[in-house]
Amino acid sequence: MIPGYTVAAEAKALGCTHHGSYYGIPLWMGDIESEAPLVFAKWAPLEYLIHAFSCIEGLLFPLVHGPDAQPMFMFKVKGLIE
Repeated sequence: MIPGYTVAAEAKALGCTHHGSYYGIPLWMGDIESEAPLVFAKWAPLEYLIHAFSCIEGLLFPLVHGPDAQPMFMFKVKGLIE
């Protein structure tokens, strides 16, 4: 077992229902239809990378999609947790 890794049973207990990714970082996701979904890295140290990517995305999103586009994160929902 890798220290800091959240297994599927733990993720389900926290309310996660799906696997996902954020620029290749594996995620657990829950409440995906809401405006504030539950999203966290499967391995805790990757949270630092998510934070860095989200800062970069926040700066570049208006440049790529235009200043009037509604800001959003580029999460990919991959499937249900079995």
